[in-house]
Amino acid sequence: MIPKILYLRNFASKVNGASYNLQEVGLGKALVRKGYDCDIVYYNDRKETHLEQVYRHAGCTLRIIWLHGFKFLSNSIYRDVLKDSFLAAYDLVITTEYNQIMTYLLSRKCPEKLALYHGPYRDNTHALIRKLYDVMLLPKVTKSLRRTYVKSDLAKRYLENKGFDNVITIGVGLDRSNVERGFNSDDNSGAREENREVANELRRIGDRPVLLYVGVLEERRNIRFMLSTFKRVLQKHPGCLLLMVGNGRKIDTDRYWAYAQQLGLTDRIIHFPRVEQRHLWQIYGAADVMLFPTQYDIFGMVLLESMLFHVPIISSVNGGSVTLIEDGVSGVMLRSFSEEEWAGRIGTLLEDAELRQSLAEKAFLTIERMSWDRIADEIVSQQRIKPMSSNHARQSTQESGAAT
Repeated sequence: MIPKILYLRNFASKVNGASYNLQEVGLGKALVRKGYDCDIVYYNDRKETHLEQVYRHAGCTLRIIWLHGFKFLSNSIYRDVLKDSFLAAYDLVITTEYNQIMTYLLSRKCPEKLALYHGPYRDNTHALIRKLYDVMLLPKVTKSLRRTYVKSDLAKRYLENKGFDNVITIGVGLDRSNVERGFNSDDNSGAREENREVANELRRIGDRPVLLYVGVLEERRNIRFMLSTFKRVLQKHPGCLLLMVGNGRKIDTDRYWAYAQQLGLTDRIIHFPRVEQRHLWQIYGAADVMLFPTQYDIFGMVLLESMLFHVPIISSVNGGSVTLIEDGVSGVMLRSFSEEEWAGRIGTLLEDAELRQSLAEKAFLTIERMSWDRIADEIVSQQRIKPMSSNHARQSTQESGAAT
């Protein structure tokens, strides 16, 4: 019998795999390659349950269960998951974020097979509710968990300060199949699948230097700071362009575009509200430097994507940068939000092609170290469950991705 793993994303929002590299799917695929069946539970705002098979390898299967949950603040409470008959089918249950109600409820229902995979490293919202959770429920959670894994050393220190013991930093991987799908595997020409609209817009660039931002347009991502910094960069590099990929709430984006106009930047910005993963090679291929000035980010998959596509990074201190970047070796990590400092470091990179290449090459080596397969090995090596023996594997269906 193939051992089964359940992986819950407890956050009460729908996800979109076409425009975002889903961490759960990346880890799920790696677990399947290790000889486990894996089910991922994602929040569904509709009443019905939808089952989707997304990956097969050597007789093992990855499925997504789109499950309706009761929504409380940012929490999803999946009543179906809490049924004994549902949990009995799994040998290991991975829950996400220590302060999600499902983490507490699962620690009561199946502590013997529960592991936590946690990302946040700061108390951000709902301070009173979090304080009540920490006082009333957290002690029971910490005593019940079999294993606690985190995405960054910042998250490790955060949980240790909450009273967790034996916290293991395993990081985050990158599912390269999505972003590399642009390559045409049906022939040997090396051709890539191109988005014509993106290609036509990028032709405006010519040979001008390009700064890149990929992500949500919101306050914590420091968009106004980035625009002000870009204005300073233009003083020494007047031909530079800012390429932005992402969207946000209209009330926010209207404010950012008004600020850009006020600074006289409108004709210096190329903006795409959304680009699918399979077309990201066009975006990164046009960039000279990646900017990630976020005030807070659990990890930041765009950092891994930039490293994969050999785009050097200038980042603030956040969960992803402290885990991935060796400052001055595989990227630049700045601890302040000084426009002058950021503009100066950006200018240095724009003026030094050899330095950009050196940073990008060192960063690319990080991709192998941060693979989902390594992270899956780390998780299953700590568990009592054993993968399906290759001697008993059913004939592989060649890693297909057909939905059911």
